[in-house]
Amino acid sequence: MPDDSKFDEIFNTLPGERKPAVPEDLPSRRETLRSAPGGRGKTVFALFAIVILLLSGGGVWWVWSEYGERVVNYFASEPVADYEGGGAAPTIDVIVSPGDIGETVARKLADVGVTASFEAVYDLLLQDATITFQPGTYRLLTGMSAESALSALRDSGNRVQVSFVIPEGVTMQRALEIIAEQASVPLEDLADAVSEPSLYAVSSPAGSLEGYLFPATYSFEPGVSAEEIVGRMVEETKTRLTQAGVAESDWHRVLTMAGLIQREARLEEDFYKAARVFYNRLDVGMALQSDATVTYWTGLYDGVGTSDADRADESNPYNTYVFPGLPPGPISLPGDIAIDAAVNPAVGDWLYFVSIDLRTGETVFSNTYAQHLVAVDQWLSWCRESEENGAYC
Repeated sequence: MPDDSKFDEIFNTLPGERKPAVPEDLPSRRETLRSAPGGRGKTVFALFAIVILLLSGGGVWWVWSEYGERVVNYFASEPVADYEGGGAAPTIDVIVSPGDIGETVARKLADVGVTASFEAVYDLLLQDATITFQPGTYRLLTGMSAESALSALRDSGNRVQVSFVIPEGVTMQRALEIIAEQASVPLEDLADAVSEPSLYAVSSPAGSLEGYLFPATYSFEPGVSAEEIVGRMVEETKTRLTQAGVAESDWHRVLTMAGLIQREARLEEDFYKAARVFYNRLDVGMALQSDATVTYWTGLYDGVGTSDADRADESNPYNTYVFPGLPPGPISLPGDIAIDAAVNPAVGDWLYFVSIDLRTGETVFSNTYAQHLVAVDQWLSWCRESEENGAYC
């Protein structure tokens, strides 16, 4: 018969001592209790111990008196608590942080009530070491089975993000309004966030981040701050400028030209031609005479043209009818094509352009003023063709 130390070694290794965490308020309509993975091995081990007892002959009663209670408790241990099915409302947001391991995720799911117990999830993770998670916030249901919860966490469709889309050519003010609407960030917070360009390592002679918030689709984790949003957009602009081969010392000049091009051109080919017109005018000391720069200051975006009074307004620092050279800074948020056009303008001698079809964006580029007047007549004729056309003019 084995001595005391042998039996202690057998029964002291029984894993049945742990007590599974079973929430008191498990929904009875979805609850099921299942044996923990590895339970078969546990049973085989216990049966093996009993066989030893039976083969011990005269020592059976001694062994039972010493270890019988522990054997009974071992077989009476409760199975791991788990829910059935895919869960139900209300939803719960679970955050998977960078560096979270399986044990951490299993604990989070149980703590917030997504799953019935830590063990139900953790046992599945032990069975499959290939299961991994992407950091983020996931919206899950309450009372999910461990298997359903793990599947939901690996489904990107359950990830909760703050997203918004900024179109190319809008002003910074309009971009902030879009962010406030689509991302539920207070407009006041966004206005404060853009008030000091130096916070984002931007040196703007105009004292504004206009042009420095790159227009694109963005996604953030819930709870993102206005400063984080603005910082990300500014960094994206810097990245695009760098990719376009623009030196940091030229960032402001290129963005100013790109913002102007973005507002004046519609067709991709015309971006590069418009850029050439503006550079040609700068080369000969000719005023840019862009209505878009006048409109940026007045904020009157309803029509394509401007009034005589607005074009003569010397109090408007962006008025390129009055002041030579580029305006003090960008007048819109330019995209990649506008930036590329500002860096790589088309080759040509054009000094004028006018859109002759405001619906399609068809534009005529001219070398001389006489040619330009002919194109202007085409535009005016188009405007008079119908009320529908006239609404564009």
